[in-house]
Amino acid sequence: MLRLKTSQAVGLMLIGLLALSSACTHETVHQVGSHKVRVARNGIQTTLNVAERGGVPTFEYEGVSTAGKRLKVSITGDKVKIDGISAGLLRDGDCVLISDDGVAVNSLDYGDSEKYLRANSSTSESSQTSSLY
Repeated sequence: MLRLKTSQAVGLMLIGLLALSSACTHETVHQVGSHKVRVARNGIQTTLNVAERGGVPTFEYEGVSTAGKRLKVSITGDKVKIDGISAGLLRDGDCVLISDDGVAVNSLDYGDSEKYLRANSSTSESSQTSSLY
């Protein structure tokens, strides 16, 4: 009889754990200007704002994963900041994935996404510089 109650208690705890883990999973899709932003993180989402400020589409996300890793992403127009540091620029129609592993653009992996954003940033800066002369 005692063995049956113990196994029932363990089963009930596992069901509770399953319910709590699914409650901490967030997957949402937002349109920010011409960009589609998908948030797919496990953990606690502390901030998620999508708005248009002064005619410029803005997106702000902040959350903590189940592993305790904090992530803050903001997109203002085409400019991307990750954890308060400028990451670079998006091109029209880019898709952004915010996951437990980081931020990815289009179907690129995380390292290539960083190179892509920085390359767009330097291209934009050089075209602005050349238009000054």
